[in-house]
Amino acid sequence: MEKIDWQLSTIVLLMLAGAGWGFLADCFRILKKGRKNQVLDFVFWPVSLLFLSPVIFYANWGEVRLYLWLSLGAGVVLYRKLFRRAVMFLLQKE
Repeated sequence: MEKIDWQLSTIVLLMLAGAGWGFLADCFRILKKGRKNQVLDFVFWPVSLLFLSPVIFYANWGEVRLYLWLSLGAGVVLYRKLFRRAVMFLLQKE
């Protein structure tokens, strides 16, 4: 059985990855900005895969389990609640 500190660090790492994933989604949203560009919608998923795959393999050896999705989702929610407004303000300022 894994130690609790490893499990907690895995969950924290996945939540940080979820927050990064939320940031990535906002970056793509800014790039898209008013355009109906399905290419960017399609490109988002392979870029997300390239971003998340190393984290998933490092965090739990590539095993896709329920807590992985819950932790990623919690990270996205935390990003949206805590940082999204400031990030969108800074990204749209340019």
